[in-house]
Amino acid sequence: GRPLKLILNRRIQLVEEELDRAQERLATAFQKLKEAETRAEFAKRSVTKLEKSIDDLEEKVAHAKEENLSMHQMLDQTLLELNNMRKPP
Repeated sequence: GRPLKLILNRRIQLVEEELDRAQERLATAFQKLKEAETRAEFAKRSVTKLEKSIDDLEEKVAHAKEENLSMHQMLDQTLLELNNMRKPP
């Protein structure tokens, strides 16, 4: 009777302690998950911003190339006209 009751009470106490530890581990795991989700969301927003910056820069490069080509064409035309002016009739 009495020793069996003491053994069962002790066993219940050990199981309850293990349950408490498991709940603490679960709470810690959920907290880590929440932190990881926050970091992931921040990283996702950062990637989106960087992709937009890349798109903007690519557009600027394309525009600069077009301007450069246009300037080269104007310079070539100007040099051609200057050369034609130097030639005697």
